[in-house]
Amino acid sequence: MDDLPQPVVIEILSRLNDSTDLARCRIVSKTLQSLSYEVRSLNLICSIDRYLKSRAPETKTLITPFKTLAKNLILHSTILESVSISLEDPFLDVFYEDEDEDPDDLNFTSVDFVSEWLPKISGRLRSLSISDLWIQSCWRRSEVLGIISDNCDGLLSLEVKNAWLSVDSLKPMPMLTSLTLDFIRLDDEELNKLNDCFPSLQVLNLIGVGGLREPKIHLLKLKTCQWTISNVPESLYIHAPNLLELKLKCVKPEALFLRAPLLSTFDLSIEKPNDIMGVERFLHLKFLRIESSYLHGLIKLFSECRTVEKLALEAAPIQFGPFVREPVSFEELMTAFPDLGTLVLGPRAWCELEKCFGRGDSSGRFGLKKLKNLIAHFLLVEFEVTWTFLSFVLDQCTTISDAKILIHGDVIDDIRYRFISKCMGKYPTVRWRWGLWRDGFKDAYFCDEQPNL
Repeated sequence: MDDLPQPVVIEILSRLNDSTDLARCRIVSKTLQSLSYEVRSLNLICSIDRYLKSRAPETKTLITPFKTLAKNLILHSTILESVSISLEDPFLDVFYEDEDEDPDDLNFTSVDFVSEWLPKISGRLRSLSISDLWIQSCWRRSEVLGIISDNCDGLLSLEVKNAWLSVDSLKPMPMLTSLTLDFIRLDDEELNKLNDCFPSLQVLNLIGVGGLREPKIHLLKLKTCQWTISNVPESLYIHAPNLLELKLKCVKPEALFLRAPLLSTFDLSIEKPNDIMGVERFLHLKFLRIESSYLHGLIKLFSECRTVEKLALEAAPIQFGPFVREPVSFEELMTAFPDLGTLVLGPRAWCELEKCFGRGDSSGRFGLKKLKNLIAHFLLVEFEVTWTFLSFVLDQCTTISDAKILIHGDVIDDIRYRFISKCMGKYPTVRWRWGLWRDGFKDAYFCDEQPNL
């Protein structure tokens, strides 16, 4: 290590998966000790093992408290540009022997803790990430956003996870371009403070943010947004004239307002909303994914999007109340999205199309003239029904040259092999790729040709 150029050593030290190892590096050699103070990035992770030792009576006096270690490493690194403080398991189920004990040793959004080091390093700081232990932070309302906005004028990226955040003392941060709030209880019911204080955001991730009633995103420079809503707000409103990518996952809002005319990628997971309003025509939409119990209505909503080249569909399970699913037909897909190049169908979406086909959707009048790639997930409950419908699709869409078929892992080998043989025998010009799927697991593909079953 001593033979390496100093800038290379500093870069290596800056890229340590866990920067708490810097404390060990400093006692190895004088060179490492000196260079360790010049790292530009710290990634401080409290491991489960370290935390358990800090709580155990026989070892607790031997372990430096993690907050103390983190503070010392931060304050002795003179040119920091990026700081991340987190836990190996933020949802660790902690047991305290003393019922009166009220620890906050892993509550990193504590104003007292952050105030000890942030003002001293904020001048060069460009990225900050803090992740709490949820069991300690969920009932402690933190004003950390106020401390951050007071000190970090040049901050570009901010990430906070597993905390209860107040926006009372939050001040404008016009330089911030990326914000992630993950598993957060936020005291900003309509996101008014967020919109006002972060006007330059280009990337926004709101994942499992609770406490929202009628949230509105109104950000003129926003380009990428991921929004996962765990509660049931009255309405959702997004006005982002420069938004290019949107991933929206929500349950059942009363209304959805969407104004994003430049949107090119849209991933929408939603149960049937009571109303979808103010949705403009998406003249630039290339990729669309919909997961919903209301596929029929949503497909009609996007029927003007003639620019869509890749479509992915899945029918969500019905979660709330009595609801009769209105089926969607393959002919409707062909009509709504005539220029598709790739079609991806989840198992429940395929089953919906199968059922509609069995009720007479077999006119055979036209097909998708540009469709080249088909990716489909099969339950293969009714062999002949699935085979007949797949044959119909391939006969209608004669341009399909690549088909990726995933069959549920519980289907017995003989049935799976027979289905594969029929497909490859009748459609030899199609490049077939076979695989398995299971709920909760990543799709697994076999080889491109005949699989070994």
